[in-house]
This record gives sequence, C-alpha cells and structure tokens, in this order.
Amino acid sequence: MYCALCNDPIEAIHFELGEVRELDGEHWHAECFAEYFEETMEEA
Repeated sequence: MYCALCNDPIEAIHFELGEVRELDGEHWHAECFAEYFEETMEEA
C-alpha cells in the first residue's frame, strides 16, 4: 500500500511504530498527514 499524499510505500514497520493513519480507506504517513491537514494524527 502507498501513502495517499507522497505515494511512497508504507511498510509494515510503519504500522508497528504507529506512524500510519488510515482515513476513509486511505493510508497516510504521519508526516504527510500533518503536512496535508495541518494537524498531527493525535489532534485529529
């Protein structure tokens, strides 16, 4: 699977580290989520 913003692959380790957010069936790296939505995953 790939990040909805940067289109880079999301590896299993990203899930294990809690660095991925799933939103409406799309997966996001934490950094990409923060950049796009201007908030951290914890705030959302």
